[in-house]
Amino acid sequence: MLQSGLIQRFLAIATLRAGPEDLPYSPRLLGLAITLTAALNIPVIQQYSPEARPFLQIALMVGYNAAFLGAALALRGHGQRFMQTATALFGCDAIISLAALPVLLIIGAPGEANATAAFAFFALLIWNIAVVNHILRSALSLSGVLSFGITLLYVFGASLFVRAVTGA
Repeated sequence: MLQSGLIQRFLAIATLRAGPEDLPYSPRLLGLAITLTAALNIPVIQQYSPEARPFLQIALMVGYNAAFLGAALALRGHGQRFMQTATALFGCDAIISLAALPVLLIIGAPGEANATAAFAFFALLIWNIAVVNHILRSALSLSGVLSFGITLLYVFGASLFVRAVTGA
């Protein structure tokens, strides 16, 4: 599965102490990261959107994120960074999803008028935005407001895209 050194690198990225360049170029590792984040998100989608089709939603999300990342890297002339950057994004999403799973399944969803759940969800969202911004800033060689704007497009654009396609 994952070596302890790789887990440490993913944790370092998720805690803003390393970047995507610290991961190996590995299609297999990217596939594993996508599989892990999908597996962790399926129960949440099933619980909070029972009418939704989780596999379709995840496939659309993965497709959007990969296309967005590929286009952004190509526009900046850094297409060769795709594998490591995508691996970092999906791997860190798995880590954040793992942290979110007990919050969402035990405490509840933020829409349930539960202040603790809403605060925990907000903290996880801020962490996710910080990690994505950290990864994209490094991969795209950007800083400041432009990096943050691209991060917001990446994070919220995926959800909007999935909702537009599925209606869920």
